[in-house]
Amino acid sequence: MADGDGGGAGGPPGPVGRARARFRRTDHARPNASRLYLQCPLSDTVEQWPDERVWSELEARFGAPVERRGAITSKQIVPLRGVVFSPMSHGRLHLLGDAAHLISPMSAEGMSLALHDADVLARAIVRQVQKNDPSLLADYSDTCLHHTWERQASAVRITQTMYDSGDPTYEGEFRKQIARKELETMLEPLTAPHPAA
Repeated sequence: MADGDGGGAGGPPGPVGRARARFRRTDHARPNASRLYLQCPLSDTVEQWPDERVWSELEARFGAPVERRGAITSKQIVPLRGVVFSPMSHGRLHLLGDAAHLISPMSAEGMSLALHDADVLARAIVRQVQKNDPSLLADYSDTCLHHTWERQASAVRITQTMYDSGDPTYEGEFRKQIARKELETMLEPLTAPHPAA
């Protein structure tokens, strides 16, 4: 990951071109700064990613030179992965949010999962307190895990699709074209069903 000031590197929000260290996504952290993610092997070190290599890899993904380069103020090698702890409850202890599961940032689902857990737990506690009914608390882990695994599956699917769609050297040209079609399908507007004849 690289944070930069003033350059406004910009570019498409997805992988383009070759991708040995594949482009991940852009967060516009501040008005004059961007946070960009490049996928690289976990065995890499920050020292293997001097600023010039970062810019070179970004230009490869954007498919054009980056004219306005700002200072790169932070670089880290961060393992981005999904983790789910099961069960999410033990006795009176109930895990929620990042304590219960981590999800790839590519899916932008982390906050949504945490809020879902909080909502399920809050309803269960209210039911216990108001009606002396522990059933929702007893079901908390199963209820949340079902939702969590759905989101994890979606995160893996979108992450693989984003990576595969720009890099024929990763899984081959066939997988690249399948991934691109999956992306196109995901981005198509929903259409109304055809009326019955």
